[in-house]
Amino acid sequence: MLISTLELKLIKKALFINMKKILITLTLLALVVSSCKEKSEKLDTLTETNVLESSADNEKATTNENQFNTTALTQQFSKLDGSTISFQEILDNNKGKNILIDVWASWCPDCIKAIPSIQTIKTNFPEVAFINLSLDKTTEAWKEGIEKYNISGEHYFLGDDKRMKSDFGQAIELNWIPRYIVVNKQGEIALFNATEKNLTEIADLLNNLK
Repeated sequence: MLISTLELKLIKKALFINMKKILITLTLLALVVSSCKEKSEKLDTLTETNVLESSADNEKATTNENQFNTTALTQQFSKLDGSTISFQEILDNNKGKNILIDVWASWCPDCIKAIPSIQTIKTNFPEVAFINLSLDKTTEAWKEGIEKYNISGEHYFLGDDKRMKSDFGQAIELNWIPRYIVVNKQGEIALFNATEKNLTEIADLLNNLK
């Protein structure tokens, strides 16, 4: 069967239109694929960033019972002369020594009851650095408490109204005072969580750390 010139033109036109539609479809498909790929890459990047940020936050907040975390180390305390010092600096100033940290407050009955026993430990271990961290409500109460109960050692004041619920309190998992922490000469936490019920254990540990 012979195809007329008109029919041939119509066929070519139809083929051209179909090819054009196919090209448009392929172009749109390519754009969709490219867009999906770009979104996927952005999602991967965001996911990776979130993971890294989450990891950094966890490192900052997570308590390691062998080392103090960043939140604890960067906490600022007031000194008796009114100047400030970070917890990291307090530890650095006593580098190479065994350290007994006493978290206390003059309004705390159990803290006051434990003072004679703690003073005995201080007398028996004069080479140990004794660091007193106060959760008192005011500097006046803090200083009066030191004088009233004749507390020896280094003295620092937290000055955070949240006290046990402060960032520092949470960093050391503080839920009771008095709270005692022993740090060895290598700067490692040898005893992380002790109270007035563990004073004999503290003395034995300091004796072993000599």
